[in-house]
Amino acid sequence: MTIVGILGPPTRLADLSLLSDFADVVWGVDSVREVVRHVSQSPVDVLITEASVAYLTDEILRLTPHPIGRICAVAEANGVFEWANGLSAIITVRSFAETRSVVRSVTESNLDGTATRPVSSAAANTRRNPVVVAVWGPVGAPGVTTTAISVSSVCAQAGLSTLLCDVDTRGSSIAIALGVMDETPGFAAACRLAGRNELTISEIGRIANTVERDGVRFSVLTGVPRASRWAEVGPAKVRSVLDLVKGIYDVVIVDVGFGVEENEWIDDAPQRDGAAREILRRADSVIAVGNSDAVGVSRIIRGLDEIRDLCEPPVLILNRVVPGSGADAADAIHRFSDHIVRSIIPADGRAGVDEAFGRARSHPTLWRQVAEHAGISLPTPRKSRWRR
Repeated sequence: MTIVGILGPPTRLADLSLLSDFADVVWGVDSVREVVRHVSQSPVDVLITEASVAYLTDEILRLTPHPIGRICAVAEANGVFEWANGLSAIITVRSFAETRSVVRSVTESNLDGTATRPVSSAAANTRRNPVVVAVWGPVGAPGVTTTAISVSSVCAQAGLSTLLCDVDTRGSSIAIALGVMDETPGFAAACRLAGRNELTISEIGRIANTVERDGVRFSVLTGVPRASRWAEVGPAKVRSVLDLVKGIYDVVIVDVGFGVEENEWIDDAPQRDGAAREILRRADSVIAVGNSDAVGVSRIIRGLDEIRDLCEPPVLILNRVVPGSGADAADAIHRFSDHIVRSIIPADGRAGVDEAFGRARSHPTLWRQVAEHAGISLPTPRKSRWRR
């Protein structure tokens, strides 16, 4: 009988009965360290794991073909499937139920002495393209961070593997908003590794935090805690980080600061806003957040002019709008800037991260529209017990 080990969240262990007829599942753990400990004592024919940067580390991959004969990775999200399918010595499937055929194939090959690699069941034409979305607003824009969290929440609810990055070098707040106690700012750490050409998928899995609230789960790279540390996040390093994470996640949401100034009148001057400019240039789409009062309207009009040469026309939303002011503000913005307001998000009296998660639940249609305007293809929301 084929010897199988399971690596993944505890909720996945309930599915072990699917393999009991033709496999001997000897253990189920939720950490790479435990896998190494177990296989050092007793090898396994198949390791079944979630296709996650937290689990498919270099340390795990080095264990094949001995003491781990095969690694079968379950990738429910399309972007993750593409990434895992590109790894060597990995059999990638779409669901835990499909692991039955993998284990059965290994069992048969062990019996007749052949070694066959099961063919992945996912068709290439069903894969989604990964999307990088920047969330930006002029100085004083209401809830840029909570907008980024809300869009991330909607994407995660829809089953997309989602990474939220805080690259606001003037006032990062995602870590505080989400209650993440991070000793090292994740995005800055990724940039340092990129600067040394040491940034890998496993390193992203190590430094990224996982946030879960009311069943919604996504990854986070936190921002620099002090504005004085802006130089740690340079444009070239930002480019390298984005290139890597775009190959891992279905959706990458980036919260950027309001400043987009370029000191081109000073030769070789450090570009404090270089990271924001680079992100706006490289993002597949930009969500611009504005306010509906007179000051907010004037600021968003000026701000849209400032980013005009950096990106395509952004998806413009008005956030925390009080009743009766949204339509007039949208008309004024269109009259003086030719930009159309795509969504008007009402104020609902909540604050901070509770507002972000709450609005994603109480106004799902609005936030799905915002995400879809930004080029994110959202499948029908589904419940998944095993998600990054």
